[in-house]
Amino acid sequence: MARLLMILTYIAGAVGIGLAFYEVGADSKLALTMLTIAYAVVMGVLSWVRHVLAWKEDAARLDVADQPTPFFQWEVGFANGAFALAGLLAVVFDWGVGAMAAVVLGYAMYLLQAALLNGRRYFSGQSRTPARLWGSFIGNAALAIMVGVVAFWALADAGLGPF
Repeated sequence: MARLLMILTYIAGAVGIGLAFYEVGADSKLALTMLTIAYAVVMGVLSWVRHVLAWKEDAARLDVADQPTPFFQWEVGFANGAFALAGLLAVVFDWGVGAMAAVVLGYAMYLLQAALLNGRRYFSGQSRTPARLWGSFIGNAALAIMVGVVAFWALADAGLGPF
């Protein structure tokens, strides 16, 4: 189940960034709304489920199955769930481009740091699997950077920030 949830998480991110790049420039608020839903809300909920409800299987998938308690997995899951809830509130209550950008940029920074940690684990020899290199490191880092591009583009189009 954890592997399927991870695949669905990658699909949600890919769909979100694809739709966002299609709309950004023409309707940047719509682009950021779609990205917030797919990236923060859907990915966040799927990650919450994976880390909290399927924590044992996810720990094995991450090659950290030797942890005696679920606290690390749950903490990570709670962070993902918090971004999902923040994104949902920003979209449902139409808090605007600034709020959605803050949510997706915060989530992107969080996931970029996780990607860098996975890169460290891969290159140090702790866990040299193709999934860690291509999904957990390269895929997540690339997605986080693309999310940042869309978010800053939408902020600029809305006249927000120092742009």
